[in-house]
Amino acid sequence: MRRKLFFSLFSTIIFSQDYSAKVYGFSVADAHLTIKPDSINLQFKTTGIVNLIWPSDNPYWTYFDTTHYGLISFQKNIKQKKIMRVTKNIKQGTFTQKPLFELNDGLLKHKKEFRPRLDSTQTLFTMLAMIMNRPYELLDTQWFEVDHEGKSMLGRFLWSGTEEIKIGTKNIICNHFRLDLKGIDETGGFLTDTDRLMKYVSNPDGVRQIWVEQNGNHRIIRVEMNANGFPFEILIQ
Repeated sequence: MRRKLFFSLFSTIIFSQDYSAKVYGFSVADAHLTIKPDSINLQFKTTGIVNLIWPSDNPYWTYFDTTHYGLISFQKNIKQKKIMRVTKNIKQGTFTQKPLFELNDGLLKHKKEFRPRLDSTQTLFTMLAMIMNRPYELLDTQWFEVDHEGKSMLGRFLWSGTEEIKIGTKNIICNHFRLDLKGIDETGGFLTDTDRLMKYVSNPDGVRQIWVEQNGNHRIIRVEMNANGFPFEILIQ
């Protein structure tokens, strides 16, 4: 009995899941998502032909406030291939980046730069944590202040109803959301360039849909989004 209770408590503290990303049915990346009460971590690694041309294996770490999911800190360690133009020639190089963003007392800090932000300001990662832990009635249509690497945005979830998603032999009842993003000022972010995932997922013109398990651990089961003109489908494994 004690052993069962221990594992039950442990499962509520740490939850992790693997995902596979595909474009037109072809595998392009694998992802590993780890959720804790105060953090969400993502490891994103390219696969298949994409890994031969533009390989990347990038981790992202986010810590947030446990009451309102506001950002505390965000860090990523980027190393990926990139097509670069040198004078009139095109060549492939390596893009590396390891920024740290910290929000404290109404100021978002990156190196020696600051931006004023509410302590409840979200990021794309904290919004994923929030959608897994809050009832959809508290999220639907509500705009949240969002920061994306120093760029100020607004984000909201629109609940579209419930759907059954088939994963393997199982049918999982999910809440279906659309995630909208829009910029609210012309101020640029802290970074002059960013990695592909952060660039594509934050595009205000992109379409982002998320299916969240209605029962159990409220896992993210499926994600669809348009990125650089390509339809991405990300499924739980």
